[in-house]
Amino acid sequence: MSKNTISVIIPIYNTEKYLPQCLDSILGQSYQDLEVVCVNDGSPGNCLEILDRYRAKDARIKIVDKQNEGVEIARLIGFTKSVGEEILFIDSDDWLEGTDTLEIMAKCLKDTKSDYVEIGHQRVMDRHGWIKKKGWGTIYGIIEQPQLFEDYYISYFGYNRLNVNIWGKLYRRSVIENANPKPLGVSMGEDLAFNIQVFPYLNRICIINKIGYSYRFGGMTSRYNARLLGDIKKEFLLKESLIEKYQYEKARRFACIEMKNVLKSDICQQIIFKEGNDRDIISRISVELCDQLWARVTEKENWANDSDPFVSAMMRKDAASLYDICKREVEQGKVNRMIKKVASYLCQSL
Repeated sequence: MSKNTISVIIPIYNTEKYLPQCLDSILGQSYQDLEVVCVNDGSPGNCLEILDRYRAKDARIKIVDKQNEGVEIARLIGFTKSVGEEILFIDSDDWLEGTDTLEIMAKCLKDTKSDYVEIGHQRVMDRHGWIKKKGWGTIYGIIEQPQLFEDYYISYFGYNRLNVNIWGKLYRRSVIENANPKPLGVSMGEDLAFNIQVFPYLNRICIINKIGYSYRFGGMTSRYNARLLGDIKKEFLLKESLIEKYQYEKARRFACIEMKNVLKSDICQQIIFKEGNDRDIISRISVELCDQLWARVTEKENWANDSDPFVSAMMRKDAASLYDICKREVEQGKVNRMIKKVASYLCQSL
């Protein structure tokens, strides 16, 4: 391997239907100095057999076979097993567009001396192959310090300016090593958990106005996600610690607004998917509000001149009122818009 090697890291779990397309899109790139680190995360089915077939044809493929521990651990293990000075993470059900994407990204990384280069993406609906959304925002070109931290770190606290995803970015290995991001133990928002730890170590980034990454999604959820609230609470605790560490107080209100929205989304989903009767759900809300995290979320200075009745009920720890507010929203059909708004930040490209 040379100092120009790109290590492509693919965490794999139960994606045998899509894995060949992902691998073909990488191995077919015009940029040839690659190692493709495939981390089989205890996946059922034929993923390992598919990897063995590809490795027999292309020596650039490296296979790491391990027990299932989740995508955070799989990515970090893939990173430790890689040797490239440039790192690209790609999900095993996604793919690169065109054959020159990596070449474009590598050239930009070198020419601009950036710490990561990001390429545009598109969301593709799995069932129909429809392209639902192309690109991300309107910010392109080079962003560097001190503006990078002052104006754009806030993207990771609930005020969307930059794409918080891990995929679609070509990182310098040294930046990840210096940041040494720790897994948070979440299955929702793990991309944000990684990048919120890495971002303060960046000096310069470059965003390319070209679609180079396709993200496969399957549409709206059809059942209650019992892990969402707990995972986002873990992220909130991380955000609190980073706000203190970097004295980034302007992000606190945005983080609190996001937590309020996630709690509301969770209650609405419990109602929609009938996770018990009214009394059951109200009882769970009462227990949840005992967590001291919510006392910090509802501190008055975070809600100055804000008359949101949901926040007022949170401050009073009034579970019945929170339930009534969410039930009315469900009945009025507003919940779909609210869930999509929350999900767009947490997952960016569902």
